[in-house]
Parts: sequence; C-alpha cells; structure tokens
Amino acid sequence: MNYWKTTVLLLLLACLLGGCWNRVELNEIGIVSATGVDWKDGKWQLSYQVVIPQAISSQSPSAGPSAAVNVFSTTGDNFRIATSKASQETSRQLYFAHNQIIIIGQEAARKGLGQLFDVYLRNADSRETVSVYLSKGSARRMLEQLIPLEKIPGNAIQGMITNEEMNSSVFRQMTMHKVVLDLLGTSQAVGIPSLVVGGTGESMDRSSKLSRTNTPSKVRLHDLGLIQKDKLVGWITKEESFGVMWLADHIKRTTVAFGCKQEDKEPEESSMRIISAKTKLRPEKSGGKWIMHVHAEAEGTLLEYNCGGDMTEPPEVEKVERIVESELKAVMEKGWQAVRRHRADIVGFGSVIHKKYPKAWKEMKDEWSEHFSRMEVKITANVKINSTGMSGNGFKKTQEKSRS
Repeated sequence: MNYWKTTVLLLLLACLLGGCWNRVELNEIGIVSATGVDWKDGKWQLSYQVVIPQAISSQSPSAGPSAAVNVFSTTGDNFRIATSKASQETSRQLYFAHNQIIIIGQEAARKGLGQLFDVYLRNADSRETVSVYLSKGSARRMLEQLIPLEKIPGNAIQGMITNEEMNSSVFRQMTMHKVVLDLLGTSQAVGIPSLVVGGTGESMDRSSKLSRTNTPSKVRLHDLGLIQKDKLVGWITKEESFGVMWLADHIKRTTVAFGCKQEDKEPEESSMRIISAKTKLRPEKSGGKWIMHVHAEAEGTLLEYNCGGDMTEPPEVEKVERIVESELKAVMEKGWQAVRRHRADIVGFGSVIHKKYPKAWKEMKDEWSEHFSRMEVKITANVKINSTGMSGNGFKKTQEKSRS
C-alpha cells in the first residue's frame, strides 16, 4: 500500500513540474537595463535602454562592433499610459527586473516627480534598489551614450557610482528607496547626483566611435541636484557636494588635498587618504536662534607630502594634522553655505532637532526652510594620521640632504 501511495504522489509531482502556465520565454521579452524620464511638449516621455542579446554574445571580427542596446521612447499623460504604449513600438514585452538605473531630465525634475514616486510605492513589482540620477539635459540622450569597457551603458553607470561612493565620497549612491525615504522624512529634501556628457560633448551613440583608443566625450558624474518636496530647486558643485557629504556623515573613504600652510592661497601639493570618518551633530537653541554644532573625526594615511619638516617627529605630524583639520572645516563650510543658499536641508539637521527637541520641532516644522537658512553652524574637526608612509622627509628634502 505504501508503494502505491508513493507512486501516486510522484506522479502528481511530475504533473505539477511538467510545465508552467504563466511562463515567459526569453525571446518574447525586451530586457530593460536603464530608464529615462523627461518632460516634453506637456507630456511625460519615458525612454528605455533595451539589451540586444545577440550583440552581447561573441561577434565575428569581420562584422565589427555593434551596439548592445537599443533606445526608444514613449509618451503619455502619466507614467503607466506611457509604458503601455511600448507595445506599439516593440514586438517584445518590456521586462524591468534587470533595470538598474533611472535618469531624470532637468525639466521633468522641475515639473515634479510625485507621479514617479507614486508608481514605485503603489506597485509590488517595482524595484526600489534602482539607482536614481538627474541630468541637466535630456535623459534620453544620456541613455544613448555608449561607454568604453562596458557593453551595457546602464551597468557601466551603476558601477561608476559604486566606485565613486567607496573611493571618493563626493557623491552618494541614491536608490529609489533612499530617495523616497528622505522625501517622506523630516526635512523632505534629498540630493541626487547628476550625469553629463563631458569632453567635447559629441554624442557617443555609435559603436564605431569606441574603436578608437580615446573617445572625445564620455559620461561622467557632475553636480548634485537638490530636490525639495518632489521638485528640483537647484544645483551645487562637486566641491560643495563634498562638504555636504561630510556634514551628513556619508564619507566612507576619500582623499583630502592640502597645502603646506593654512592660508587659502597656498597650492594644495600634499594629500591624505581618509580611511575612517565620523561626523556628529548637536543642536542648540540660543536666543531664539538654532545653532548646529558639527564635529568631524577622521583617520588616515599620508599619501604625498611636499612640505618641509621631518615626518618622523611627532610635532611635525601634529602640525600636518592641524592643517588637514583646517581644510576639512573649510570644505564643510562651503557645503553648508551651498545648501543654506537653496534652503534645502539635505544634511539632516531637521531630523536631529526633531529627535532631540520634538516639541520645538512641531512648532516650526511648517517653516523649517526659513529656520534652516537662518541657522548658525559651528564646525570643529579632529584628524589623526596613522601612517606617514616609508619616508620621513619629502622627496625634495631628501634630495637636498643627499647633496650635502
């Protein structure tokens, strides 16, 4: 009896495994690697970077290189209408499971992105791990650019921001999840990195241009866009963004350049590699005005040193630490003045006040942008050099000693 029960069970399992009623064949779908959002002629324009599988596979040398992606666009009064029109232009159903990035054009960002965020919050099939970027020009043009070393441009841009965040920290990788959380949070503001076509600005939309040893143009990270509520309110430079990352405690690893003296006119001929950083915020209310005390701590290694002095001597090391501290304070001050000018609290000052002084926050939250722009920020820094390298003196100093 047990034998028959086992046989019947196996047959039932075999029937269940024999097929899948809702299966989708690979040759029936168009895999989207990146998406662009533009506002054009009073409608939303969505652009799709679709992977061409045949172009990714090995090619015959005589055939020459070919683009591994195809870009096309659809328009509509809302995002779902625009997406549904894709069936009118392609023979394959769009498949967004491998979509890695979303690029939002400047005009679309100024119009407002509430509809885009609503789509991601309302639909269970949306991927909140998608990275978000802004573009000062057309988002579609950014999707059309081919990038050396990578066949799929969307993957290349994703790798670019990952590398930047881990090694420079001028920009932070912003996923859809992070963007929505910040815009629904206390300050309702967020900073999103932008992309531009650098160099000559020539469009790299042909695979033949990648056959050269150098390309006249390339996609690169540029300024930081400031989003308030759901609209773009302004831009800050890379240098200002670097200061913002320090203020917001988003520094992972980076390099700080500094001069031999603390005056601004000194050329920055030396540098320190920061391997550990932490920024603490402490709010204080004084005389009806809010003061934010910012204290940054950093540790690292001296990478290059072209100043005088023997770095084997502790007093000389301490002198350099004070110079780097002065540089960090200047960097953070520049970042603070930038966000203060736009009245966009992407550094999280409002969240800190909300946690420590909830009653005071409740009274001023509706006018927070005004309070934020009138805040006083007091910055301090503490830098520790763990290693000065294998040479105590700079090269020029060592060279002078060798002659004597």
